[in-house]
Amino acid sequence: MARAAKPVGQSLVASLRPLLHTRKARLAVGELMEQLEDADGPGPVLFALTLPVLLPMPPGVSMVLALPLLIVAPQIVLGRRELWMPKALASRTVTRQELTKLLRRVLPLLERFEKVVHPRLLFLTGRTGSRVVGVACTLIALVLVLPIPFANLVPSVALGVFALGLTRRDGLLILAGYGLIILAVVVVALGVHGARIGLSELHRLF
Repeated sequence: MARAAKPVGQSLVASLRPLLHTRKARLAVGELMEQLEDADGPGPVLFALTLPVLLPMPPGVSMVLALPLLIVAPQIVLGRRELWMPKALASRTVTRQELTKLLRRVLPLLERFEKVVHPRLLFLTGRTGSRVVGVACTLIALVLVLPIPFANLVPSVALGVFALGLTRRDGLLILAGYGLIILAVVVVALGVHGARIGLSELHRLF
């Protein structure tokens, strides 16, 4: 049965809130994507897959969590509405407790932020604009799965901003996302430079 399209600019909170009422003890990534996919675009799926990467994690964990993003982002470039995920990743599960805990932390902040978000600069979220965003998200996901020091937080925030911008058709947020990419490049460059200096100093000592 065809799923009804949501109004343009549908609240991201409205898309995510039903997940709080899931009855399953564990929810697979594929099931999560199926619940969030709709005719309004990939924004809700992109945001949901970004959430775990935003959390503070031990080194290396974000690399694994970012793999679904690396699969989904190129599909945005291709303009796919029904996003595909390899079975190995789609079958990975999250517990209901982990999911609801994460959503209860994020949704109140997101709800307040969405009050100032609305459709504008629509050419940045149209067909071509969305595909350009997909390219940016693909590059970010690639950075997240690589072992680059200090490369997680700002790119992850940029992904979340892009996801919200696509969902609410807010081109100003898309521009903010591009700005965050520039900031991320600076942060990563500084991190790599700092790591090189640290390794050089250790080499001198030993």
